[in-house]
Formats: sequence, C-alpha cells, structure tokens
Amino acid sequence: MSIVITTSLRENAKLLAEAKTIGEKLNLPVIERNKQSAKKLLQGREGVLLVYENKLRLLNQDGSELSFHPDTAMLRIKSSHDALVDLLGTDSLKVLDTTMGLASDSIVMSHAGHDVTAIESNSLIHFIVSEGLKNYQSNSESLNQAMRSIKTICAESLAYLKKLPNDSFDIVYCDPMFSERIEESKNLDGLRQYANVTAFSEELLQETKRVARKKIIIKAHFRDDVFEKYGFEHLIRKNQKFHYGVIEI
Repeated sequence: MSIVITTSLRENAKLLAEAKTIGEKLNLPVIERNKQSAKKLLQGREGVLLVYENKLRLLNQDGSELSFHPDTAMLRIKSSHDALVDLLGTDSLKVLDTTMGLASDSIVMSHAGHDVTAIESNSLIHFIVSEGLKNYQSNSESLNQAMRSIKTICAESLAYLKKLPNDSFDIVYCDPMFSERIEESKNLDGLRQYANVTAFSEELLQETKRVARKKIIIKAHFRDDVFEKYGFEHLIRKNQKFHYGVIEI
C-alpha cells in the first residue's frame, strides 16, 4: 500500500510530531509537506493521509477522499424513525457491528441507547474513523456521547467472531459491501478501494448464530440473493435500494 502521511499546508512542529506518531501506529512513512500540492504528493502513490489540527483527511489517487463526519448518522437520528433502530426495539442491547466502515450504523444504534462494539478490518479506515468518533465535536451532546461510547476493534470479522464465547452479544449486525453499487452513495467513494469485499458466507453465518443471543441483522442491496441463500427474513423497504434481513435466534 503506497500511502504516506504528511500535514496540512499549515505545517508546524506540533502537526509533524502528530503525523510521526500516527505513522508509527500505522507503520506508514511520514514526509514533510514543504508546501507541496496534493497533486504532487499523490504522484506515484495510492494515497496521502493529511493531518490537520482537528481532523484526518485521506486523499486517494482516483480523486476521492475519506475523512470522518457523522453527517449520514445525524440525518437518520433527526428522522422520526429509523428502520434499523426499529428492528432493534426499545430495550438496551449489546450489539456487535461486524462491518464498521464510516460507523454511521454504529452511531445510530449507539444514539438509540445500545452498547455497540464495531469491527473494522482495514487498519487505516479503523484509525481514521476511531479518531473521528473520539474527537469530532457536534452541537449535540447526545450525539457526541453516542460516538464516544462506541468501542472499536481492528480485526477481520470472522476471525474475531471465532474468538468470542457463545452468546456474547444480543445482536450481530452485518453490512457487507453491496453486490451492486448504489451511485447515490457518494460519501462511500473514498472508502471503496480500502473496503473489505469478502462476501457473506455460511461459515460467517454459523459464527454469528453462535455469538448472537437474539438476532442477526444483515443489510444488503435489494437484488442481493443473500436473504434467500442464508435464510434471512427479507424485510422489503419500498422505494429503497437496500433492505434488511433478520434471523431470530
């Protein structure tokens, strides 16, 4: 992975020191910015992680970007109801999100009062999103608290599930990469090239059934055969391109 870390254009000793600390954590090289343009920094590289005073910004060779912002989660929280929250019910539950990504689902579930642990297999995505969850300041204290309370783990989901005791969580939630791209989901563009494309499998299903006490919930494109193939109750959402599936334990 040809990715380097540097600072924003306002390079200073503090930002450079922070970049070096991040570089050690992610085992990625750090270079001084020296007022170089993003275009020049990206020459011959897959991506550049920029360190700002209050955020991280990943620039990709294809022109896409990745940084943490809870905008999608905020819109869902402000809505009168959310389909995923409705599936969880009103009791406070222990939830394992096996596919953290940008953490929108985890934030929404945490804000609804659930105890959420989120797994992300890519170390770079995990770091950017975890730092965002810890440090992003919104105008809503309840949203800030929801983000801070999410426990994040950098691991491959199947391997992590195999290490868990039986009945470790009330809910296991899965949101694998969709079999078909949804063009409207522009906020995911910067994530796609780093995302884990491993498909849902029978082995993963058996581990989720062992770990979940109450339900397994999956989100997938409405045309995906994962619902019928693995025995999920397919919950059709009219005029929506993704649907949920549920297996009651």
